[in-house]
Amino acid sequence: MLVEDEPVLAENLKAYLETRRCEVRVAHDGAGALALAASFGPDVLVLDYCLPDMDAFQLLDALRGRYDGERVLMTGHPSGAVCDDAAHRGIVNILLKPFPLADLARVVCKPQVARRERTR
Repeated sequence: MLVEDEPVLAENLKAYLETRRCEVRVAHDGAGALALAASFGPDVLVLDYCLPDMDAFQLLDALRGRYDGERVLMTGHPSGAVCDDAAHRGIVNILLKPFPLADLARVVCKPQVARRERTR
């Protein structure tokens, strides 16, 4: 699941990941992400740090107990506090905007491949 409030960026990231054989569902805010996450179990959450209704950490807190998979944070404002909070929440992959699309594919596609192999 990709949570990005900029529609053009969200669609471009989605299109790129789909060329890498990833199934992508998009939400544009925290409330939409909560509703979307309730309808399926994403392998990976790719979260923009700044959303219109909450930040990525508030969204993760709201998802606590319903999702414990891979998390990727996208941010254009990497502060020490954000990086520390990310590490505290188990986020090891932080993509600093703008980032190469190959970096996104590297962290997103690997967990999906591993999950498909486990379910075979």
